[in-house]
Amino acid sequence: MGYFKDIELKNYRNFTKYSIEFSNKCNVLYGKNGSGKTNILEAISLFNKGRGIRKDQINNFIQSNENNFCNFANFEENNNIYKLKVISEKSKKNLSKKIYLNNDLSKEALDRLYKLFSFLIFLPETERLFLASPNFRRNFIDSFIFSKNNNHNTLINKYKRNILERSKALNLNTFENSWIQKLEENISALGIEIYNQRKIQILSLKKNISFLNKNEKLPFEIDIKLIDKFFADDLNFERYVDELKKSREIDKLVGGANKGPHKSDYLFLVNNDFMVSQLSTGQQKTIILLLFLAQSNYLVNQCNLNPILLMDEVCSHLDELNRKLLLKLTEQFNLQIFMTGTDKNLFSFLSTNTNFCNITV
Repeated sequence: MGYFKDIELKNYRNFTKYSIEFSNKCNVLYGKNGSGKTNILEAISLFNKGRGIRKDQINNFIQSNENNFCNFANFEENNNIYKLKVISEKSKKNLSKKIYLNNDLSKEALDRLYKLFSFLIFLPETERLFLASPNFRRNFIDSFIFSKNNNHNTLINKYKRNILERSKALNLNTFENSWIQKLEENISALGIEIYNQRKIQILSLKKNISFLNKNEKLPFEIDIKLIDKFFADDLNFERYVDELKKSREIDKLVGGANKGPHKSDYLFLVNNDFMVSQLSTGQQKTIILLLFLAQSNYLVNQCNLNPILLMDEVCSHLDELNRKLLLKLTEQFNLQIFMTGTDKNLFSFLSTNTNFCNITV
């Protein structure tokens, strides 16, 4: 198991210079609103691909009146200490994020870095999973896939780029048919792969939730269904390409593509036919925590991976059952977990081994 031993922030968000040490188990960051609790979680997440848990612009990471930020961390795995650094760097007019592993930013070093850890992320808006847009649910499923396969975002981005290029090409007065054909072949291959990855993820969640339900004896069974008029188990490359070709005229008018995994939605049900979105807020929170438990069980026991959990403001709507599930998440798996909240007392149900950190500016 790997874990973050500490982190040091320089010119990052509200921190001019700040350092903090962590436990390899559960860490609770508590303090007043605006003290920087979420900023610390975000800073940890920046050591992975992407723009962090809030997907913000890089210039917003940099403290006012400063030119760049520079964060450091020590990560331990199997008694080896890895020195991590993430900085903002300006090239011409653009800002980019650079990550170093032991002062090395080569592709080989980054490949090694990305294999050291993965994240499961709970944000306050996660509680709206069943009420939010289909895009929110797709992103949620994709984030779980990414926790096992950090190339999944590359797959999604390639798919989106090809959709955009095809849309631009269709709106030209004249276009090369061979170029449109190539883009549609790319979209089809990538789209089928996305469908397959999401299908595997949903099957895994259902299997692991069922396993957890038997142990916890919850009052309901949970099911997850794909809502997508285009997808079928027998969907193949040739049919996908043909459907895209047939839809060129309508896609030219409305933009994008009217078929594909970017149009999917996921319906969460309890007891076969009752929508989770109709349950109470506390019951919806129960199912969300079960999803995180199921994914953790899958990663740890079936993939031999130990994700790091970043859980921001997780203590709302915690009844007795939800406290039990959150406690189970901290104790059943050998994971490093970070939670934030405004009051230390919100976490009184956690183990005495919890590391409590009062965040003050």
